[in-house]
Amino acid sequence: MNTNKFSIEVTEMNWLFKEDIHADLCAHGKVKVEIGNELIAGIKDDENWTISASALFLLRTLERNHTKENQVGEHLIPCCGFFLVFDKDMDEVYVGGCPSGIDWEVIHENGNVKLRTESGKETLVDFNFYKSEVLKFVDRVENFYIESGEKKMPEDEFDRRGYLEFWHEWKMRRSKWK
Repeated sequence: MNTNKFSIEVTEMNWLFKEDIHADLCAHGKVKVEIGNELIAGIKDDENWTISASALFLLRTLERNHTKENQVGEHLIPCCGFFLVFDKDMDEVYVGGCPSGIDWEVIHENGNVKLRTESGKETLVDFNFYKSEVLKFVDRVENFYIESGEKKMPEDEFDRRGYLEFWHEWKMRRSKWK
């Protein structure tokens, strides 16, 4: 098992609705992820992922495991994340999209995090190192939103509520790691 070999970075960010970036609520981009000796994202130049959903899912992994049986999201790096659902009976926002994405497992063990890729290879990472990598990713995505200016809120109440609760959960989870 490899140790402390994990990196995740946004290599490019964009909005899909280039003609009106203020109406586009989902940040997209290219991502490079290395776990152990395996490059699991950043292989093809045409890959464009929903990095806003990725950031929220990664924040969730700071507090709990992400396994095939108990997921924080369908994929840690989803292709799509356009369907945001929240109601008073939910603890967190459901982010749905298409069935495509990149995934690995995150398992907390005695102050470390075991990362298991889809190929079955495992890497043990110190939790503080893992947390640092995740927070750099999250902060870079959040800064992209800030630099892009204020978003137009959806007119539909359901969509507006999902988006606002997405950011409420994001800020609540991020604030735990100042």
